[in-house]
Amino acid sequence: MSIFNQDVLVFQQTKNISKNDFAILDGSGGQVAHVETGGSALGRMFAGARQLTVFDGPDNPVVQVKDTMTMGRDRFEILDGQSVPLASLVKRVTFFKTRVTISMQGEELDLLGSVWDFNFQITGSTGEMASVTREWSGMGNALLGKSTYALQIASHLNVGQRQAVIGSVLALDLIREKQNRSS
Repeated sequence: MSIFNQDVLVFQQTKNISKNDFAILDGSGGQVAHVETGGSALGRMFAGARQLTVFDGPDNPVVQVKDTMTMGRDRFEILDGQSVPLASLVKRVTFFKTRVTISMQGEELDLLGSVWDFNFQITGSTGEMASVTREWSGMGNALLGKSTYALQIASHLNVGQRQAVIGSVLALDLIREKQNRSS
């Protein structure tokens, strides 16, 4: 069963010091995909995770998230499994506020709600495209910094839009992790 046939995906973080890996489950708890951290171990140790790849089965990459080095802004490129660009995500710091923008196929998407608490919606010209809700993953996981959140994807989205949404949510998690590391 493909990750792109699912309207509900649950991301269970399974990380350690230098990795930010996830199991991706369907709405009934069956694993449909997984996320692996890329890049060198030394680079991850100093800069954190900078590249994530979603696999829909063994050796089948379907989404890539790459943290590109820039001065002053976090910028992420969302690519499909063959490195074709799907979307970009930029974190901008303005006066007393942090704003994240997602550009997908020429359209600017809005994030409504509490992005940093992982309780938000992604909206575009067709309305709500997806919503994210943090779920309690237990005291042990909370103490280890592991999180669980559910992604509800609008059923009318095509595969490319689903890939962009999944990659954007993972990029937001990387930004949140960077903020937690620097504070």
